[in-house]
Amino acid sequence: MITSEQVRAARGLLRWDQSDLSDASGLSLPTVKRLEQLPGPLAAQARTVDAIVAAFSSAGVIFVEENGEGAGVRLKKKPPAIGEINEKIQALDEKIATIKVDGDPSPEIGMNRLKKALVQNERTKLKNRRAKIKKGEPK
Repeated sequence: MITSEQVRAARGLLRWDQSDLSDASGLSLPTVKRLEQLPGPLAAQARTVDAIVAAFSSAGVIFVEENGEGAGVRLKKKPPAIGEINEKIQALDEKIATIKVDGDPSPEIGMNRLKKALVQNERTKLKNRRAKIKKGEPK
């Protein structure tokens, strides 16, 4: 579980403002502001926390769990290379292919459609990041 303090620290390392995190995670700006406002563990659903962690992870942030010295964040030694992003995109393509969304309407099919949409969204973000890296843009 990550904390609001870790989120603010991660943004600081990347020199992101709250709107940058909102854009990178696909969350609304009011959601980001609300989550950062409350001290301690993020008071959010798992998919919201996952979106934040994924956004920071793709930007090179590592969350350090409580280890007796306190939780924290740090940057990877180098940002992900295009090859690494391509591998992640390929893994997401494979995951998309395994999600069953056809059949009679049911709660399972509905959840699978949602899962597939979330994975496709993450894939699109990675493709956009790859395009920015190729152009030489930051983030």
